[in-house]
Amino acid sequence: MKQLLFVFTALLYGMLTATAQQSRIMENAQLPSFPLDITWHKTAVLIFPQPIKDADRGDAYVLAETFKDANNILKVKAGKKNFEESNLQVVTSDGKVYCFTVNYKDNIPARPIDMGRAMPYAPVTFPGVSLNSKQVEDLSVKVAETYAFLRGGRFHRYGLSLETQGVYVKDDVLFFQFRVKNETHIPFEPATIRFYIRDRARTKRTASQDTEIVPLNILQSGTPESDRGTTIVAAFPRFTIAENKYFGIEIMEKQGDRNPTNRIKQKKLLKAHSL
Repeated sequence: MKQLLFVFTALLYGMLTATAQQSRIMENAQLPSFPLDITWHKTAVLIFPQPIKDADRGDAYVLAETFKDANNILKVKAGKKNFEESNLQVVTSDGKVYCFTVNYKDNIPARPIDMGRAMPYAPVTFPGVSLNSKQVEDLSVKVAETYAFLRGGRFHRYGLSLETQGVYVKDDVLFFQFRVKNETHIPFEPATIRFYIRDRARTKRTASQDTEIVPLNILQSGTPESDRGTTIVAAFPRFTIAENKYFGIEIMEKQGDRNPTNRIKQKKLLKAHSL
């Protein structure tokens, strides 16, 4: 009887210990949740370091909407007063997930919230991509520091130049290296960057059909007015294009109409170097 009781006690202790260890592991794996107070007569503004890919609201009365010309900014507002606690989760193009605990409050600060100043996050995986967000970020830095090997096809208008300096591949991810240079005394401030695949053939009567491509990560360093200009590294799930299409980039100027573009044809894309 004593031996049976000892075995039962040992099993119970083992189960409790395993449960406690599993609970600690889950707590360590959980991302932090940021408190977010919203109200019905003011708009809370959240600024993210990268474009917003998706946003999920816990309840319909949590109203969330991105700005038309700035896809890294989210407007949040209450659809009714005094609602019960809810949540909001935002996924950005670099694979990071931001979690918010949302509560109603009559008066909230009018200042925007910059999520770029928040604590770093654990690497996040992308669907169908073998590299996680940390690996993509590290490789983007490596590409930004690599000397250009591609020539030709440079955009040069309005005192601005935009050129493709390199294409790289690592497993199932493509990295594109661009440089923006401003040769005028009027500063060039990018608002958004658009990537797409377009048919090369155009007719006056038929509008070209663009296929928008959302990057996994965008890295920008330097300024267009500096000697080296701004280096932009954009990472995408690996793809190829047909001979009658091209991959394009368009940079929209903030409060301006200088929108440099550049195109990469199949021949140049197939020159990608391995990382």
